[in-house]
Amino acid sequence: MTFAKRQRAAILDLMTDVGPFAPTRCGGWQVQDLAAHLYIREHRPAALPGIGVDRFAGLTERIQREELHSRGFTGLVEALRRPGWIMRPLDKLVNTSEFFIHHEDVLRANGRSQTLTPAEQQELWPMAKVLARKAQAGAHLRVVLRRTDTGDEVPMGSGDRTVHVSGLPSELLLHLSGRDADVDITGEPESVDAWRRSVGSL
Repeated sequence: MTFAKRQRAAILDLMTDVGPFAPTRCGGWQVQDLAAHLYIREHRPAALPGIGVDRFAGLTERIQREELHSRGFTGLVEALRRPGWIMRPLDKLVNTSEFFIHHEDVLRANGRSQTLTPAEQQELWPMAKVLARKAQAGAHLRVVLRRTDTGDEVPMGSGDRTVHVSGLPSELLLHLSGRDADVDITGEPESVDAWRRSVGSL
């Protein structure tokens, strides 16, 4: 079973355990709202533009509410047990980070945690690097991204201002997706502020 499939199964079991009204760390959503979000991105193509583009956000929110109302929380969770036809061919590529991040959104909001294996940390490392490059380009800084489990470092960009960002790949990915995470960020205060603003705009 792939990491994406394990995270899918784990988050759905967790959602069932904590219930539809439990909190998450995802934009003020309850668990039922997050379940509806995960459902529409796999089953409702019309909702996809609004997930990343503000102009269409209203339509996406309406579709999300409709699916929650019509299917109910239990129906959404059961429908999510298998990838929808939209995502099925791309499940590992697209859902590894998606389901990990949202699993953590529910875990951390409810006082729980998970421990990842070294192989699972490795699976998250490429996506952390992609998001770090986007943030670095926006901040106009030299950034050194460092894994604290292996010591691997990736320098990005150039210039006189340098920010060092270090943590486990899982924590780096959470940080780069705008979540609170266990990462160390060092550099001149103005540079660190520029980095944080750039991450916040991703």
